[in-house]
Amino acid sequence: MNIRLVALDIDDTLVDHSSIIPERSLHALRQAQKEGVEIVLATGRGYLGTEAIRKQLGEGFHYIICFGGALVADYATGAPRIHRFLREEDVAACIRIANELGLHVQIYQGDEVIVQRMNEFARQYCAYQKLPCRADEHLLEHDLSGVPKVLIYAPPEREEEYKRLVAQRLPQHLHALGSKPGFIEIGDITVTKGSAVKALAESLAILQAETAAIGDNTLDQDMIEWAGVGCCVDNGKEAVKEVADMILPAQAEEGVAWFLENYVLRGQA
Repeated sequence: MNIRLVALDIDDTLVDHSSIIPERSLHALRQAQKEGVEIVLATGRGYLGTEAIRKQLGEGFHYIICFGGALVADYATGAPRIHRFLREEDVAACIRIANELGLHVQIYQGDEVIVQRMNEFARQYCAYQKLPCRADEHLLEHDLSGVPKVLIYAPPEREEEYKRLVAQRLPQHLHALGSKPGFIEIGDITVTKGSAVKALAESLAILQAETAAIGDNTLDQDMIEWAGVGCCVDNGKEAVKEVADMILPAQAEEGVAWFLENYVLRGQA
């Protein structure tokens, strides 16, 4: 394979809940980057929320896709290369839907998380990603511009049920995708990790056949389907495995490292 760009999901693909990149995967990523392969982090997180991962990778990486494809930024500075935000009326619609269903809802502006009501989920989420967070009980009256995505949180055991209920209520140009258990991430149907990878590859004169994507959940599905080689780790969702070209070892078994070692790094099989 002649792979020149690898788009890589973070959570449950590259790292577990600890956000520590396993040593073998870290070595393989750095080696691929040294050999001229564009390693692109593609995540539902915002730029600030990826800081711990970026610090481990160090300098030399160039691009990061954030908010599920709504922002393509410079890896080192966070300067936007591409950004696509939701319309204010769509953000308001998402908030109303969450309220109707009695679910937690939060929006993102810059690197700040704004929740309608502070609760344990919001506290843990923002502490884990080291993000500033504040509550605004009048969220519908808040300035809703510059929002790349809306996150609704449902009980993990009822995620699929609530995802269907949310999707049924959304305007047709919005979609509801999963990233972690209970997470229902809402964005414009044209704004996905796949569309961001495609736009970035084209800007770098990299052919679709020269790209690979690795993920685990429905937020990754579009980029896995678009990439020349689409991969799902073995701990991923069954629906995502079905569209993948390759099933890799699970995150805990360093599937990312296995793919890079066997299909990307020069001199490997």
